[in-house]
Amino acid sequence: RGVAQAQTEVNLSLLENFSHLTLPGADALDSKSLNGKGLKVIIADDANNEEQAKNVVNRIVKQSEILGVIGHWTSEITTATVDIYNQNKLVIVSPGTTTTELTAAPRQFFFRVSTNSYVSTDAAIDVLMSNLVNQKRVAIFYNPASPYSSDYKKRFEEKFLEKVGTEEDIIDSFDISQANFDAKSAIQKISNSGELAIVLMPDGQVSYALPNALEIIKENNAQNSIVGNWSVYSPKTLNIAEPKLVEKLILTVPWHPLSNPNSYFSKKSEQLWGGPVSGRTALSYDAAQVLIAGIRQKPTRRGIQKTLAGENFRLEGVTGEIKFQPGTGDRQKLTFESVKIVSCPTKTNSDRFIFVPLDFSKAEVAGLNCRNSQ
Repeated sequence: RGVAQAQTEVNLSLLENFSHLTLPGADALDSKSLNGKGLKVIIADDANNEEQAKNVVNRIVKQSEILGVIGHWTSEITTATVDIYNQNKLVIVSPGTTTTELTAAPRQFFFRVSTNSYVSTDAAIDVLMSNLVNQKRVAIFYNPASPYSSDYKKRFEEKFLEKVGTEEDIIDSFDISQANFDAKSAIQKISNSGELAIVLMPDGQVSYALPNALEIIKENNAQNSIVGNWSVYSPKTLNIAEPKLVEKLILTVPWHPLSNPNSYFSKKSEQLWGGPVSGRTALSYDAAQVLIAGIRQKPTRRGIQKTLAGENFRLEGVTGEIKFQPGTGDRQKLTFESVKIVSCPTKTNSDRFIFVPLDFSKAEVAGLNCRNSQ
């Protein structure tokens, strides 16, 4: 949706001289010119599968009219394909990847508007040390085969040992990637270890890690505080639909619409899509804006790369200022925030739950009128 919104803003500028024509979104969005031209978006499905992604990318890079790519969402799929883009000199702007593996080796044509695992794990450590959790002992649940999940675990443990506790305070680590994972047994095991916090680090939905993470939340039954990474920020988590089960769950995310509800993007996107959008939409919109900025300056594959890699490149995005670190394509700064789940029953759904920033005790305090919603 973020890419579609950015594309629509550009293409609306073409209709200014054609008042008899309409385009969905025209009543909600402002037009943004792209040197008098429109923006064509081709949607390719990688199926969140490495082999299909490689096949798709090998076809994309051969199409000279494609000037850049926005994707892939997960670190797993991006890691599998990034070198194909780099070898064929086609810019890829990723909205969601965080693994440090992607920028450990220089890749001139890779950029990301998300940030690496150092920043996201810093946020998790801050939650762990906060008054809400205040826990120096942890049990970790992750997917060791996932570049994203394993990198997150590695960086988390580094920060944990630096700021919080010792190796003995990392009570246990569990592989939650398999279908036969037993959440009940895992919770029973850590229950014998005394008071601690659970840290959930599922992958980008390339295994059974997220469903198993949700089972951990259920089996925990609000006994231990739970800190979750961005992958847990999912409608599937909201579907647990039992207030007690999620009352000690805190997630770290790069953006939430209620943190800046009066911004242009928050207002326009809610009007366009019929409700608040997620951080995924915001980062996808920012990724599109980055690519559009490159096209605006010099609409060639090499020209776009030089623009984005230039030391003077800066863009004020929905999620803050976007500037890339020289030589890596990492975003220089992105601030994560903490969210929790609260009840927001509507006329038609008495069991509806939503994510809100940690500052809000309930939906009404966040300014939401749930009862009057559909």
